Amino acid sequence: MSTPLPQPPFFLIPNINNLRDAALFPSGLPTTTPPGKVRPGILFRSAEVSKLDQEGWRKVYKIGIGRVFDLRSKPEVDKGWGGIVGGDAAANDVRPGWIVGMELEGVAREWVPVFEESDYSPERLAERYSKYMGESVEGFVHAYQDILQNAGPSFRTILLYLANLPPPPTFLSNNPSAPAPAPASPSPLGALIHCTAGKDRTGIFFGLLFSFLGVPAPVIAAEYNLTEHGLASIREEVVARLMLSPGFKKYMAAQMDGTTVSTADLAAILRQQREEEALGAEKKGPVEERPVPPEILEKGRLAALRMVGASPESMLGALEMLEREWGSAEGYMRTVCGLGDGELEALRRNLVVGDEA
Repeated sequence: MSTPLPQPPFFLIPNINNLRDAALFPSGLPTTTPPGKVRPGILFRSAEVSKLDQEGWRKVYKIGIGRVFDLRSKPEVDKGWGGIVGGDAAANDVRPGWIVGMELEGVAREWVPVFEESDYSPERLAERYSKYMGESVEGFVHAYQDILQNAGPSFRTILLYLANLPPPPTFLSNNPSAPAPAPASPSPLGALIHCTAGKDRTGIFFGLLFSFLGVPAPVIAAEYNLTEHGLASIREEVVARLMLSPGFKKYMAAQMDGTTVSTADLAAILRQQREEEALGAEKKGPVEERPVPPEILEKGRLAALRMVGASPESMLGALEMLEREWGSAEGYMRTVCGLGDGELEALRRNLVVGDEA
């Protein structure tokens, strides 16, 4: 946790975690379709942004970000991390006026939630928790398949923005017959794509896009793994919140009893917690709890770490699933996002530069 984040690809701006230019790892992302490297200064990613003040947004604008695509659902927008982990400790996650500060600094926001608010029912949340807590990467792969099955409209909006950018100067200099570029934009062209942790919905978006551009799968997985460094400064805080949640306490109790926690059990716990929060239930006195042996606490901690982790194996499994289910990243973009030949060619033209860049 004390290891400084490499700059690039990371940018150190207070109150925003995991902010980086995804094209700058490790010394540029190599592509094959067409050959070159992913264009820097366009594809930014981060964790949630609702703690930024106006000065923070000024710095975000200065590094080249003019458009923010927010993949979060309404509960997360309203509560920040609290929309994920719950509890009183998360009450101050969201600062009032963050959108105002963004707008004052000239940064545009497009809200493109992957999941509808109804997908944050206790039952659906319990399904996702179960997948992310599992010891096998298959849980992540199934969770990412769920994201892809729901993300077509959201990802289409982002991809169309990228397809309509002016091409890089290197393309124009190498193509004298290319149409004249549109007038320079008054704001930066960079797009910041984020969810709450900048890990799962954001991660599979970049996995999809980089796979389409022909970045080798191991390189995509290594870039994805950078999120573990980007979240290192808050990882222990998030893990501690998770372990204090009713769902994790139930998980550890089951571990002590040698049983498992079903999705239905988790859903019931989440539903009860939500009802108590909605009713503003008065705090009761301390509840006597069974002592938890160190080895069970460690199991709970490892499960929480998996939820905030970004192992290369998870992304490699997700890329295999993408190819298995849709044939390729291009197949997904065509069938789920509805992109055609011209838009796909524009993505390649706009997002790939020569090796000398």
